[in-house]
Amino acid sequence: MLFFFVFLAIGILTGVLSSLFGFGGGFVLIPVMYLLLPGFGVPEAFIMHVAIGTSLAIMIANSINSTISHHRKQHVIWPIFFRLAPAIAVGALLGGLSAPFLQGNILRYLFILLVVYTIVMSIRKKSFLDVDGLKFTLPTPFKTSSLGLGIGFLATMLGVGGSVITVPFLRKRGLAMLHAVSLANPLSLPIAIVGAATSIATGLQQPGLPEWCLGFVYMPAFLGIVLGGFIGVPLGTRIAQHLPDRLFSKIYLILLVVVVLIMVFE
Repeated sequence: MLFFFVFLAIGILTGVLSSLFGFGGGFVLIPVMYLLLPGFGVPEAFIMHVAIGTSLAIMIANSINSTISHHRKQHVIWPIFFRLAPAIAVGALLGGLSAPFLQGNILRYLFILLVVYTIVMSIRKKSFLDVDGLKFTLPTPFKTSSLGLGIGFLATMLGVGGSVITVPFLRKRGLAMLHAVSLANPLSLPIAIVGAATSIATGLQQPGLPEWCLGFVYMPAFLGIVLGGFIGVPLGTRIAQHLPDRLFSKIYLILLVVVVLIMVFE
């Protein structure tokens, strides 16, 4: 019972981060689950796989919840979503099928490298911190589709949603932070749905997982964190619409640094 309330508290935090930064919870959940899962009998070889699978399943609920919350306040620019979503869905399928063939440590290192790359490139390109005066444009359809494939593949394989790639990309193209993080939520849905389904299917074939696991999804964590998300998401949405754009982008980068440090020094 105690652990359920721990998961509930984590769910409130991830709900806030989902609606505030478009993370869907992945960047917080994966390090936290990586630390907690050994205590629940998850074999070492599968810790990262279960952390990712659980994160992806939770991301479905958080992304839907956050999308509805932001849509009600007219933060989501749907034409941009429809340009990117089909390619992301295809990339998500490829990433979900590829993930089970990689060792847990390899996934962990890829996760760290992806976040570090995002931080470095966002700091180097000043447009991430300041989009004043920039007019938003998308690249050619081919480049947009190629980017979508990459987002879907990497995000599903690593269980982090697309925010770490889509938000810097949309900022570079001149989009305000509020609209960028609002779009990251519905764009994470194809990643979450495909990734969670493949995590369940491939995990069911693995012996030695605890009885509370549905494939690579640890159900007590899923239920507690999703419930907490219904409290956290509305709070994050309210905060997001009042944050100045430049401060918003700085907090986003600081949070990424914290996540990297957690994963490196665990």
